[in-house]
Amino acid sequence: MSIRNLALAVALAVSVPLMAPPLAMAQEELSEAQITPAMQTALDEGGSLVIVDVLGAVCDFCALAMTRTFERRAEVAAATVDLDAKTLTFVLREGAQMEDAAISDLIRRSGYQENGIRRAEAR
Repeated sequence: MSIRNLALAVALAVSVPLMAPPLAMAQEELSEAQITPAMQTALDEGGSLVIVDVLGAVCDFCALAMTRTFERRAEVAAATVDLDAKTLTFVLREGAQMEDAAISDLIRRSGYQENGIRRAEAR
């Protein structure tokens, strides 16, 4: 294998795991740790799930900062950060909206970088 082909293979192997799963599968792929009781209650009440891939969150203080930033918003019922999965997961209250640009801006202001936003409908 040439160096060029090896470099291409490595680049593909690294980039494929970074791709977000399809929207329809987003909620099913979450672990129980990513859906808190408050989030489940909001989902049961008709809320909508948003999953954001986040770069730069590595510690409990990072998770706390993002969780507080999002839970202060009136349209957010509950939020949690999974440091292992590098995701921020939150539930918008029934009928509430939050544009992707606003989500990205809130994450940027918290000191991190958004790397993909997925939405799933209420169960």
